[in-house]
Amino acid sequence: MIRFAKELYLTGFAIIFRLSRQKDIAYKAGGAVAAITVIEWFIILGIYGYIETFLRKNTIYPKSAVLIAFFTLYMLNGYILFFRRHGIKFAQKFDGLEKSRRVILVVSVAVLSVAAIVFGICSAVAHRRFLGLPY
Repeated sequence: MIRFAKELYLTGFAIIFRLSRQKDIAYKAGGAVAAITVIEWFIILGIYGYIETFLRKNTIYPKSAVLIAFFTLYMLNGYILFFRRHGIKFAQKFDGLEKSRRVILVVSVAVLSVAAIVFGICSAVAHRRFLGLPY
């Protein structure tokens, strides 16, 4: 299960990395890392919103703390995927995988990405309702 989760993470990077039209590898990797970070951020915000709602707590963090957390997550992803070259190596050998494995990974990444975005949005709506704010 952990191996499949790792392959999903690397496949998400590989798909976005290969779709980029940039010539420079650093720009391609930076965009792919940013996209992966945004998807992870939706998941984190969704979990955070539901935890606050279920615990009946209202903790609003300052904007600077949220930006520092996002930047830290981006740098962590950049270190793993680009600087340690795990994502680059996986992107290069992605075509060498069995076709059925590639299809399963690509479909799983697409479903996970859409689910993360929907989860984050639903959590935001539930959290706003908990705070008594209009939709």
